[in-house]
Formats: sequence, C-alpha cells, structure tokens
Amino acid sequence: MSEERKDLIDQGRLATRNLGECLAVDQVALARAIAPQLEPTLAQTLLGAAQASQALGISKKVAGLGLALGQWLESTALPLREQTWRLLLEHPSDTVRSWAAFANAYCERHSELEQALLSQFQFATDPHFGVREWAWIALRPLLAQDLAAALVLLRGHARSDDPLIRRFCVEILRPRGVWCEHIAQLKSEPQIAEPLLIAMLDETDKYAQDSVANWINDASKTRPDWVRDLFERYPPSGKAASRIFTRATRSLSQ
Repeated sequence: MSEERKDLIDQGRLATRNLGECLAVDQVALARAIAPQLEPTLAQTLLGAAQASQALGISKKVAGLGLALGQWLESTALPLREQTWRLLLEHPSDTVRSWAAFANAYCERHSELEQALLSQFQFATDPHFGVREWAWIALRPLLAQDLAAALVLLRGHARSDDPLIRRFCVEILRPRGVWCEHIAQLKSEPQIAEPLLIAMLDETDKYAQDSVANWINDASKTRPDWVRDLFERYPPSGKAASRIFTRATRSLSQ
C-alpha cells in the first residue's frame, strides 16, 4: 500500500481493499480527520476512545470506538441522532461504518432478538467485506445469551433471497468464531444447530457455502463424531453440497 493510499484511508476518504489495509488503519488519525464532520462532543468522544485503545488489537479497537459511539447516540436527542446515523451509514470509510455496526448492536441490546437481528442486517449486507464481518461479531454476544431462540430466528432468515443474509445467519454463531469468544455449548452440542445447517447443506452461493463449511469444521475439532454422523445422514449430492462437505471435513483428515 502506498503512503498516498494509506493517507486517504486514514482521512476517511477511501475504503480498504483487503485485511492488511484494514489492520493498518490509524484509528486515531481517522477519528481526528472526520471530526469536522461530526458534532463536537461526538468528535471528542471518538478521539478519546481511539487514543485509549491504541495499544489494543483491532477487534478491541473497533469495538471500543463502537461502544463510545453507541453510548453517545443513545444519550443524544432524536434529530441529531438520526442525522448522525445517516452520516455514518453513508460514510466512505468502511472503518467508520464498522464502528457504526458495533454502535448499532449496543443500541439494540435491550430489543427483542428479532428486532436486533433485523436492525443489524443493514451492516450484514454492506458492500464492504470488513463491515460484514464486524456486523456479526458485534451482535454475536446478544444472540449467544439465548441460543435456542436465536437459532430459531436464524433458521427463518437463512431462507432469505440475499446470500449475504444467509451467510450472516450461519457465521454469527460459529462455535469457534474468528476474533471473538467461542461458544462453549455449540462446541460440545453442535447438534442443536442442525435445523439451521441441514437446510443449507446444498447452499449455492460460495460466500455462504464457506460459512456453512466453516461452522461444521469448527464443530469437528470438538465433536468429530457428530460431523461424521451428520454426513452419513445427509451425504452430499451435487457440486455445491460436495464443496461444502470437502471444506467442512478438512480437519478430520489431519
């Protein structure tokens, strides 16, 4: 990445193109650069959160800024809150929209599960891959509090015509999710997610296929017996199902 490109990213004028660029974003510089676009107290809030998290990893940085943003939004009068949301959702910086994904999950923490899920879909369908990742990471802790109810909801929405929604519905409760806490119950009892997964064993979209396969591969590390049994009961038929099977069982042969 050239210095010119990094400067534009840190100024919030350009989106990142890959994980390396996402990790290289200077969150303090970004918070300072977009300050003129924001209400002064919000600008100070974000800059303070960015400075406080400089020594942390990327997940905690983005989550910390999202928390600060969410707390500010929650305490702000409706007209300014709505104006700020519009700015955040339309911002050219994927990192700023990622802060908003965490802020939204925070603001929805007392909502019914379905309302929180529906609200987070705006980030799950973001055109940027990074925002889509932060979308599920941000909402995952809320859904993990009530797995039975969450899995029922996710199963319903996993029938969406949008492959990004289908992908989100699987990715959000992976037993060993990347850059987030594992879900112990799903590591030991992956069978409780079978209704969600079985319906997607012939998923046609590769992006969503990968999530289905990765979910099952996660489970194979603690419950290889369940994975073998699953595919004995539902053997792959067709190109899509075979691709999922191959990726889902890759750890069993190691």
